[in-house]
Amino acid sequence: MGRSALVLIAGLADGLFGADQLEGNDMSAITEGREAVRTFVDHEHQELKTAVEWVHEVTEGMSRLPVDQRSESLRRVLHWVDVDLKPHMAWEESWLFPNIDDRAMPHWATGLVRFDHRQIAAQAERLRGHCTYGNPIPSSDISRLVVDLAGFEALMRAHIEREERFVLPLLEPEGDRWTPEWRD
Repeated sequence: MGRSALVLIAGLADGLFGADQLEGNDMSAITEGREAVRTFVDHEHQELKTAVEWVHEVTEGMSRLPVDQRSESLRRVLHWVDVDLKPHMAWEESWLFPNIDDRAMPHWATGLVRFDHRQIAAQAERLRGHCTYGNPIPSSDISRLVVDLAGFEALMRAHIEREERFVLPLLEPEGDRWTPEWRD
């Protein structure tokens, strides 16, 4: 996600969570802002899910790649982490979660996914350790790399699920936050 898209969404939803002081037409603007943010986040999550599927394919195929192609395949994953994933997590940490925390109690939901972000970043750094630029990844290291890629994928899948189940519903009006099976 590019910085301009993040700025646009932040601008669209400016005052998004300050709805308690507004009435009538102002409330419909807030509702539209919430819907815009939710639509944007849903789109972002769909892109993340697609990327996680791609990471899964990379993981499955890594051991079959010729030695000279392994580093390049891993570098493409790390490029996605740097260009797409890190800015997405930074936007959530700096704008989305603080706005949710300002209005939602308790803060455990955003605290949980912030912890996920730290785990994901640490796992990405573990992957980076396999990728010494200019050096091929030897067959003796491939098992550890595949385990680390699979761990990264698992963290991403669990994180997306937690955000969708526990954090994103906080963008909804109070009565519409969780489907019936999650209300009890």
